Amino acid sequence: MISFGNMQYIIYILLVAAIVLMLYGGYLFWKGRVVKRLVSDPVLRDSIVKQSRALGWLKAALLVAAVIFFAVTMLRPQWGEAMREVQNEGVDLLVALDVSRSMDARDVQPSRLERAKDAVNLMADSLRGDRVGLVLFAGDAFIQCPLTGDIGAFKMFLDAADTNTVATQGTNIGAAMEMAYRVFHTRRRTSRNFVIITDGEDHEGHVEEAAQKFRDLDVAVYSVGIGREGGDLIPLGSEEKSADIYVKDGSGNLVRTKKNTGVLKEIARDTGGDYIDITNSMSGVYKILRKMSQQTQNRYGTMMVKQRTERYQIFALLLIILLSAEALLPGRRRQW
Repeated sequence: MISFGNMQYIIYILLVAAIVLMLYGGYLFWKGRVVKRLVSDPVLRDSIVKQSRALGWLKAALLVAAVIFFAVTMLRPQWGEAMREVQNEGVDLLVALDVSRSMDARDVQPSRLERAKDAVNLMADSLRGDRVGLVLFAGDAFIQCPLTGDIGAFKMFLDAADTNTVATQGTNIGAAMEMAYRVFHTRRRTSRNFVIITDGEDHEGHVEEAAQKFRDLDVAVYSVGIGREGGDLIPLGSEEKSADIYVKDGSGNLVRTKKNTGVLKEIARDTGGDYIDITNSMSGVYKILRKMSQQTQNRYGTMMVKQRTERYQIFALLLIILLSAEALLPGRRRQW
């Protein structure tokens, strides 16, 4: 079965190919109009231009086919599989994701939680030979996915995360940091990264004590905030049917959740990390990834992996042949 290594860029590749074909079609149309305006007599036009209609259509067909093969080459077609040994080398990234009820707020579309998961997916897609793990927290915290190099499995655990995953509600950032500390404390690595994504509404405290432990481990914490300063109401559920039903407090008043950047900046400052905000842009995520790429990488040994075989070389060769044939074909009839 054929697959494509650059399938995520298919829209852009097809758009470029379509623009090239449209420009070429416009050129041919303009060229025909110019010739007709200059010479109105068909017989005289043919004798002056000396253009072979068959050769013209053939050259056009070759160029169109070349554009198509260019698009296929850029998509990196793959079929067949081969086993090869790879060096498992990289850094450790542990992500703590807030799944408390406030993350259902829609001051960030489609919700705070969905945008946070998009940021984690972006990190996971950028990893090359690294290990990634996932901690979920609300009023309590637990490891959803241990550190692993299997990005596909990690994404399955991430997709399953929602605001019903943790039974104890609230936002206990300290518990998430304590859980991450246990992971890093039992794995003495030189390249360890901890990212915590939350709206910052810490209800339990104990953040300072947890930050001290990370300082002792020499692990920087990157705190990622999400949510607008004005806050938003909290939907009672994530389904569309509950869009107009919101969480209320014991007195029957609507609860408005607000982002607390103070505690997040404090965590980053106390551990030598950074604070970024993904409410409006994902640019801060790339800052974290750049810092990770500069770290000394760990070796985890070798492993045998099954990989799809790249076949784009075939289409690249056909592309060269088509362009060469088009260039060698004469544009005019030979006059004997």
